[in-house]
Amino acid sequence: MMDKNNPDKPQLPKRRNLMNDLDAFFERNPFGDVLRSIDDFFSSRSSSAFPVHFFETEKEWVVEAELPGAERKNIHIELFSDKVKISVNNNVVMNTQHQQTGAFTHECRFDHAERIVTIPYTVDRARTQASYINGILKIHGPKTPKKGHRLSIE
Repeated sequence: MMDKNNPDKPQLPKRRNLMNDLDAFFERNPFGDVLRSIDDFFSSRSSSAFPVHFFETEKEWVVEAELPGAERKNIHIELFSDKVKISVNNNVVMNTQHQQTGAFTHECRFDHAERIVTIPYTVDRARTQASYINGILKIHGPKTPKKGHRLSIE
């Protein structure tokens, strides 16, 4: 390759910087629509999650989940050492018949939502209780300090 200013002096080829090439590639936005659709999909899914609130009283930790319209039999609670998992399954079957045309429709829908809440205490399964009143699930248990497991270095 020749130098434009001095044709007698050979010019070394320019070294390309891989990071600059990658930046330039993504600045052109080659996957913009695909990535945007993926973002839209997950952001719309997150709206189906239900609100969960954690707070503490003097002696207990409390988790409250807002589940309006959920049936008690469709709510499932799992307790782990320092986590509470709340899941709700909702099967909806709707059959309708149009009065004028007599057309019959059958619709089935299955919804599933779950939340996992980390508790800053050890969950005492025997003393943790739950209630569900007016669409509010309330789970509460005693403040049992977490037990760490120390490993000595030899």
